[in-house]
Amino acid sequence: MDQITLHDNLPIIETADKLLLDTLMADPLIAHFILVRLSDTEAAVAPDKFDALLLRLRKIGHTPKVSEA
Repeated sequence: MDQITLHDNLPIIETADKLLLDTLMADPLIAHFILVRLSDTEAAVAPDKFDALLLRLRKIGHTPKVSEA
């Protein structure tokens, strides 16, 4: 039987294009926060690392939009 897993409150990072996510994931600190890449432009973030990732993105000059679903 197939197993189904439903995740609640799993942060997702979404970028405008593949190159930007590739670049972010090449940063060792950011890569540490990523659980799995979901597509060319999306990746799942460890829930307990959300705030640290947000700080890191701001530190390197990004101003991400934070959306609550």
